[in-house]
Amino acid sequence: MKRGRALLLLLAFAGCGRNASPPASEPQQTLEGFSMRQSVRGNPAWDMTAGIAVLRESTKEADLERPHMQFYKDRRLVSRLQALSGTVNTETRDVRLSSSVVVTSLEDASTLKTEQLLYSSAKNKFFTDREVFVKRPGGALRGKGLVANSDLSEIRIFNQRSVIEEKPK
Repeated sequence: MKRGRALLLLLAFAGCGRNASPPASEPQQTLEGFSMRQSVRGNPAWDMTAGIAVLRESTKEADLERPHMQFYKDRRLVSRLQALSGTVNTETRDVRLSSSVVVTSLEDASTLKTEQLLYSSAKNKFFTDREVFVKRPGGALRGKGLVANSDLSEIRIFNQRSVIEEKPK
């Protein structure tokens, strides 16, 4: 009996030092119709939109729902990107995209597909270590890992596994 009372007292004291309510979550803002743009010396570099963005001030990041990006070169639209989700660092402007990521070059009709892609704003390049599928006029490539310019004019695929050539019509 004494042992049961002692255990009960220990449990009671253990609960006294804790806050009964859960800790407050970090401050965040939910933005509908989110957009962000970057320019270099007055020329547009890229713009991004998302239906919803959840901005977390402590990490300087915003979680994006269905982000779309457009990339420019010499004031011309050169490629488009879409994904199901993403995260943008609001200080560096780097963007991590995930789930059904598709980049389309408007200049040569190339298409890049992967499940995760990082866009480095400082380098104006895409990076991934995931499976990639790149379709270009005349053929397609599969591999794992990639570095590419934002307009897909230069693509380096690592661990290339197959080349699929289209037959002329």
